[in-house]
Amino acid sequence: MKAGKAFELLVKYILMHIGFSEVVSDGLYVFNGTSGQMIQGLGDAHNADVLLEPPVQTPFYTPTRLLIECKDQFSAVGLNVVRSALGLREDINHFDIVDVNELRARRSNRRRGIVHKHSRYMYQVAVASMSGFTVPAQNFAITHRIPLIEFDKMPFWSGFKELIDGEQRYDLPWRKYDEANEEAIKDFADQTAERFAVAITNSGQMLFLYRTNGRNTEFEEKYMLYWDRKDEPWRLVSGNVQYRFQLPEYILKQWLENSSNDLDMKINAINCKTNYLSNMIVYYSEYGCPQIKMISIDRSQLRETLIRLKQNR
Repeated sequence: MKAGKAFELLVKYILMHIGFSEVVSDGLYVFNGTSGQMIQGLGDAHNADVLLEPPVQTPFYTPTRLLIECKDQFSAVGLNVVRSALGLREDINHFDIVDVNELRARRSNRRRGIVHKHSRYMYQVAVASMSGFTVPAQNFAITHRIPLIEFDKMPFWSGFKELIDGEQRYDLPWRKYDEANEEAIKDFADQTAERFAVAITNSGQMLFLYRTNGRNTEFEEKYMLYWDRKDEPWRLVSGNVQYRFQLPEYILKQWLENSSNDLDMKINAINCKTNYLSNMIVYYSEYGCPQIKMISIDRSQLRETLIRLKQNR
């Protein structure tokens, strides 16, 4: 299995374990093509790397689906890819089936029923990268609310890379398909997915929370955040359970550029937590059942820490 396909599998397994479900092809709007699952667009049909439905739908809103474009390129994903994701989102959300019969029916004020009875969905498009994103790509994604997904600083990433790098080394043109390798990747993705939850922050950012201790993924109402080094993921602690997650680089950049010393950096990190990460809606699985919970940062502890730091200035 090539690296790109393995990456798609990993992303898909993580979300499905949390409670997202596969979109079943209906043969019309979504269909199975030679390159995999396809989704109709206004201009053309598009390949869907990972296409899922969320555990629950938002009340009083059009049903939604999530389409994730997975990129396995060696360099950081640039502006063109993220700009294309915006175009993809516009293309599939503006598509509708209109044929001659429906156009003729619209000419009559007494038309009855709907020619094509179907459920309409609003699609969100995210981009997942194995090599990160350039700063222009991140800025564009923020502006147009395109979620960016990356795992290269997460604890499990080296194991995943070793698994796929070993496959790529022996993936010669004349080599026969090896089903055992695919099963190894599926097993790894399945075991990794058991430790994940997905959080949506108050700023709209999607965070993948990876559990690093304990046997069960669970959350209390309050949590604390910790940041140690730029090249390491953040820590979220809720009760006795600790999670790791990658914060988008643009947020780090915003306060690092305004920090003249280590103390300023810590103060700015606290401000970052308050501005971007003070509330989250968490999607996770508990004993095999999808769960949704609203959690908030422990503001009292945050204030005490900020006061202590300012007194040391």
